[in-house]
Amino acid sequence: MEETTAKKKHSKYAVMVVKEHEEGTITTHTIGTTLCEAILIAVFVLFAFFVCKLIYDSITMKKLRADLVEQMAMVNNLTDENETLSVENDTLTAKVTVLSDTVSKKTATEDALSQEEIENAIPKGFPLSSGTTTIDYSEMGGHPIAKLTASSGVNIISAGTGTVLSVEDDAEYGNRIIIDHGNGYKSIYRNKGEVLVKVGETLGKGYILFSVSGKNTDIGYQIMLNDEYVDPKDVIQIDG
Repeated sequence: MEETTAKKKHSKYAVMVVKEHEEGTITTHTIGTTLCEAILIAVFVLFAFFVCKLIYDSITMKKLRADLVEQMAMVNNLTDENETLSVENDTLTAKVTVLSDTVSKKTATEDALSQEEIENAIPKGFPLSSGTTTIDYSEMGGHPIAKLTASSGVNIISAGTGTVLSVEDDAEYGNRIIIDHGNGYKSIYRNKGEVLVKVGETLGKGYILFSVSGKNTDIGYQIMLNDEYVDPKDVIQIDG
């Protein structure tokens, strides 16, 4: 075989840069194959870098847009929830106001009823229902007593709300009823008539204790406060 065919031929390239000067002279510069290849590789690397950066920036922008959309949706949801909570808060505030007013009114009503109950429990009512009556404020056994004489048909009544504490025999008047009013007050009713209540019975103000007939027109009435006798005329309200 010929020696020329045994060897493989390699092609080489070079870049010639020609520069013409103002005075008409021409200079040339030759860039070798190795330098050209290095420049091409550098250009390729830069191109690949910019392409990769463009792809990366595109992916990053998409992710940022997705995050922004998600955050905006969260903000809108929170705004809606805040508005809902605000409405619920206003509703609850209104309900609390109404409830507070209701409680205040109920408390005021209960206080009024409690005060009324206290007032009704004080034995300041007149112990007879109606009819002609004479009253003599005097003493019995060293204690103040109101001695009343009533016309037939009159009822002897409780002077205030309370509970029948005892029903006993009375040496002078025949029968004695003691009512505990629960506030330190006790009232004592003495009469010969038939007792119409029993021990332990809860009575309202004006409850009938005896009915007056021709045989039991005399009534003895006493009041105690904290186990001490008080003058009935200081407690009784004739118009009450």
